[in-house]
Amino acid sequence: MAITAAVATVASAGLSAYSTYQSQKAAKQQANYQAAIARNNVIIAQHNQVRIKQQADEAEADQRRRTSQFKGAIKARAAGSGLLVDDTQDSTVQGLLADANAEGAYDILKIRDTRENEIRNAKIQGMEYQAKADLFTAKASSYNPGMAAAGTLLGSSGDIYSAGQNAKWWK
Repeated sequence: MAITAAVATVASAGLSAYSTYQSQKAAKQQANYQAAIARNNVIIAQHNQVRIKQQADEAEADQRRRTSQFKGAIKARAAGSGLLVDDTQDSTVQGLLADANAEGAYDILKIRDTRENEIRNAKIQGMEYQAKADLFTAKASSYNPGMAAAGTLLGSSGDIYSAGQNAKWWK
């Protein structure tokens, strides 16, 4: 009976060590996987920054086009009403054109401000993902399945010794 108990103790210690090894190995793989996801998210955030800039550049060009069309409409209406459109700088038409320019410039500044905020947010998001990637990489490197299994075996050595003594494996 003592031999059976000793064999069971040794088997239990071996299974515990193997289980610890597998658990540590899985945790390390999971941390590496999470780090890879975070690194991919960094790349996506960088792509978002480029996309935001492109969209803002297109929006600025559209706003310039709309402003130019609006100024053309002002000139056309004024000319249709019999007013001189290329009159002196202090004319009503020139004042309307200056107002249209100012409104267009203001809209472009709002587009730029929005773009800069969105790009800054994307950069911050990228930095957060990079920090997560670094954290998961550090976490993965802290797992050592072999040492964890050895620690489990070492912790079980006293039980194995006692069981072996009872089974008279050593004297």
